[in-house]
Amino acid sequence: MGILWEVVQTGLMYGQKRKSDSVEDRVAFLEGQLAALQNTLRSLVKKIEEIHGLDIDGDGRVG
Repeated sequence: MGILWEVVQTGLMYGQKRKSDSVEDRVAFLEGQLAALQNTLRSLVKKIEEIHGLDIDGDGRVG
């Protein structure tokens, strides 16, 4: 039960910290998350194009 309680407390503390972050900090965090997601999607589309030999994203190239 001790470890579970520590996990709960850590989550609560993290939630309070996120609430106290400024709007600029939250926007910067979300922008970083968006950039990471976009990079992952680009890599995924490229790999799918290579595997299937199709131009999925319409850029005129495969891969």
